[in-house]
Amino acid sequence: MTDIAIKPLSNACGAEITGVDLTKPISPDVAAEINRAWLDHCVIVVRGQELADIDQVNFAEAFGPVGDYLRPDTLRNDAMKERHRSVMFVSNIVENGEPIGSLPDGEMMFHTDTGYDQNPHKATTLYAIEIPSEGGNTIFSNQYKVFDALPEELKNKIEGRNAHHAYEFGVMIKDKEKYDGPELRTAVHPVFRPHTETGRPTVYMNELMTESIEGLSEEESRTALDEIFALQKEKRFCYEHVWQKGDLVMWDNRCTLHARTDFPRNERRLLRRVTIEDAAPAWAA
Repeated sequence: MTDIAIKPLSNACGAEITGVDLTKPISPDVAAEINRAWLDHCVIVVRGQELADIDQVNFAEAFGPVGDYLRPDTLRNDAMKERHRSVMFVSNIVENGEPIGSLPDGEMMFHTDTGYDQNPHKATTLYAIEIPSEGGNTIFSNQYKVFDALPEELKNKIEGRNAHHAYEFGVMIKDKEKYDGPELRTAVHPVFRPHTETGRPTVYMNELMTESIEGLSEEESRTALDEIFALQKEKRFCYEHVWQKGDLVMWDNRCTLHARTDFPRNERRLLRRVTIEDAAPAWAA
């Protein structure tokens, strides 16, 4: 028996977990219970935590190897290089003339973390250190439910195909048809990617990174993607997390997308990100 309690946060996805102190090592029983809740709800929230970098890394390691922060060294300043290789700051704060983090201000399109890599990280943990007075919310979209809601004609047309993904580090709103920058990263994934633990099919495409579907004409591909992207934004599939200082959120990159709302540019925002690798992919593109 553990003292953990689990409370769903929406009909789409998300659950709050209480009864755990993440500054202390968690037992295998507690880790298993958290993992089960996470697989069931896709996103879990633990509030009121006071976590140092290593506390967050230790928590993440209870669920698998922590992922390397994949940003190239050419795009890291000294402040970024001094941290643990798995720690990334999401922040608009500038110190000594240099940004201390990435993805500073404004909205961000729906995406999945590290989807531009051929072996994407399965999970992301994000911890709130400084939060603006309003905005900067994270919206999660459940891709199990989006898959189930796809029109049969569209599903049959793209089933068994692969999609091409691309990304340029730092882009939050894609405003061109194709990425073409010097630090371009690309990958190919099935359009319907089976979850590596539950085995359930998910829609593995997103508007920030997915550029085309193999085997379709350019027009057919664009039409299909636009229809899918519109469906992913529907409120019935989404949970919007309003951050509080001390929140630790862990989401499943295999079955969710996430986006960010805008917030006042003159207010500080600082969150710490650590990802978890998917050690044994059960699929091949």
